[in-house]
Amino acid sequence: MNAFFAYLARLKYIRRWGLMRNSVPENDAEHTLQTAVIAHGLALIRQEVFGEPCDGGRCALLALYHDASEVFTGDMPTPVKYFSESLRGQYGEIERMARERLLQTLPEALRGAYRPFVVDMESDPLWPLAKAADTLSAYLKCLEERQAGNREFDEAGRAAEEKLRAMGLKEVDWFLSHFAGSFALTLDELNRKN
Repeated sequence: MNAFFAYLARLKYIRRWGLMRNSVPENDAEHTLQTAVIAHGLALIRQEVFGEPCDGGRCALLALYHDASEVFTGDMPTPVKYFSESLRGQYGEIERMARERLLQTLPEALRGAYRPFVVDMESDPLWPLAKAADTLSAYLKCLEERQAGNREFDEAGRAAEEKLRAMGLKEVDWFLSHFAGSFALTLDELNRKN
């Protein structure tokens, strides 16, 4: 029996933002869906807006599995993960081991096909877009929380926005200028805009 898909189904039990008060709790499954959708969008922005060939499906798949190792590690809060260089390095090794362990839950015949997405994703040329989508998802969560009156996410939102701007990715800048503001609108405001 192989447990790969059973493990991935457990993403819904992993809470994000564990050190912060959330107006609306978020789990890894929800975050993963949003990240994959945004990664796909960033790839299409690269292709359709900027005229550069880009595989949107591959980019979405990289994002789909970006946090899969957390079925073993849980979601390490950012302040803990980056507490020191030493701790960050150790956590990176734990993530690598968790990715390899997850890959081993697949039948041998499928491991090669999944390896690029589950283990080796950071070496893919599209990884910067998938990683940017991950940060965009965090930033958008901060916007939504602040819209709900939760100041707990003020600093996290500023830090995420700075990180996004520092990436120097035109696709991210385009996304921010065309889509991000809508996340601060109420449903009625969204409906009036459309």
